[in-house]
Amino acid sequence: MKPHEKYKHLLKEFEFRDGPEGLYPEQLFWMEGSKHMEGFGACFSFMYVKKPQVFHPIEGALVHPYDELLVFETLNKKDILSFDAEISVEIGDGDDREIHTFTEPSVVLIPKGTVHGPVRINKIGSPIVHYCISLSSDYKAEKITPTGTAKTDGTKYKKNIVKMAGNLETRMKEIAANEGSGMGYEAVMDERGVLLPAARGIGPGNGTECVWLYGEDLMGFNVNFTWGIYGNLGKWHRGGEVHTHPEEEILIAVGWDPDNPLYLGAEIEMGLGPEVDMYVINKPGLYIAPKGFPHLPMLTRWCDADAFGFMVVCLDGHHGSPWVEMDLDAYEGQW
Repeated sequence: MKPHEKYKHLLKEFEFRDGPEGLYPEQLFWMEGSKHMEGFGACFSFMYVKKPQVFHPIEGALVHPYDELLVFETLNKKDILSFDAEISVEIGDGDDREIHTFTEPSVVLIPKGTVHGPVRINKIGSPIVHYCISLSSDYKAEKITPTGTAKTDGTKYKKNIVKMAGNLETRMKEIAANEGSGMGYEAVMDERGVLLPAARGIGPGNGTECVWLYGEDLMGFNVNFTWGIYGNLGKWHRGGEVHTHPEEEILIAVGWDPDNPLYLGAEIEMGLGPEVDMYVINKPGLYIAPKGFPHLPMLTRWCDADAFGFMVVCLDGHHGSPWVEMDLDAYEGQW
């Protein structure tokens, strides 16, 4: 079978790079929208954390002219809410400077202009993953020396630490009002706030456990994103073939072995464009779906690993994703 070429530029394999100077102590998967993701409106980084360390930044503190999300997730493929680490982060400056510590999968929300850092991995039993979503296509930061003594009992920034679990009450309201994504995910959440898409009928190739947070969960940030445990074979969605979003999106596949980060251990394919040409990923990397770009279906062809990780980052607070019928004439000359 001859591989398709038209949308090949929308597939990106990960490679290790140095992040901005002084941000992380070692190389990581670092992707800026303008440089590495065809102008995508965010930066994305991903790393495995196996030992205590300090980063973002290694010394001092930072200020960004955009909103940012610092995500810390499990590598326990049996329980997506388990976590074997203690992490602290400093937020604020002067009299407002606070240290917040957490011991469960969480996202740290940094509104634009907020002084933050460093992040400290205080204790770690088993490896975790850390990824960062910066809501700008170019990484920009002012490094500063924070002032004041950081308080461990402060409450101003407590709301900036959000548990990585969905809001079941909100999802139930969406179902009642028929305001869901159109894909049915809001109907497969358990009482913990964890999605069970494969077991509850979304599709046989879908995740065993996933978490999905929306803008309303994230202080109104204009983004929604996921983290999930995958490895089942077959099609991911029974409900339809192709959909679009009003905003751009990246779909990211990573391996589950922190000692072999360039090994995905699986092969997945996704349809791209109105032609629904299928493009394959079998190494850690991502697909880019520009604004309004038709994509899916998605299938897992094989998985030799115990599991692989999958994420979606969509640059909108809500995940509107209606199934559509393709009209090639309507998309002529785009992308």
